[in-house]
Amino acid sequence: MKGVTVAILAGGQGRRLHGLDKGLIPILGSSLVERILQTLPEGIPKLIIANRNLCAYRALGVPVVNDPWPDFRGPLAGVLAALRTATTPWVHIIPCDAVILPDDLLSRLTTRAGHELRAVYAASGGQGHYLCCLLHRSLEADLAAALDNGERAPRRWLASIGAQPVDFSDVQPEPLWSVNIPADMAHACARLSRGS
Repeated sequence: MKGVTVAILAGGQGRRLHGLDKGLIPILGSSLVERILQTLPEGIPKLIIANRNLCAYRALGVPVVNDPWPDFRGPLAGVLAALRTATTPWVHIIPCDAVILPDDLLSRLTTRAGHELRAVYAASGGQGHYLCCLLHRSLEADLAAALDNGERAPRRWLASIGAQPVDFSDVQPEPLWSVNIPADMAHACARLSRGS
């Protein structure tokens, strides 16, 4: 996938997981971030966007970038950090808690995006997975302005720039699974153990 940098968002506060740093939570012998890194194609540029435990993330051998603001402004601040840091035209955003992803996620997003369409995101079962997205770096100024104006919701920002969904409903079972609460971890472990 030439022209794409993958940026893993690991800067969340982990409120629903009692303040744990989601990206470093172990699952079947690897942290959530390590599991995502293991699934990515060789040779593609990678970044981790984080705002705490930086040494632990740097130990993974991938460049680590901080959010551009000292106060917590949500995942869009991490997306902006990725757009500002990447040197490729496109940036593929993946949240660190997305432990189950379709094998063809990046290829389907890149197939849908193009000159006329600068932002696409994954969807399944009628639900948008707004932080599993592919963005053109030319969106940096738009996102910076939105954040300065108080925007914090990825869904609203993506809608404002005309982003389009890429449907993964044909992939079963549920193709995009995130860990948000402790019960999600048990579900993810069960699915990963059986290879689905």
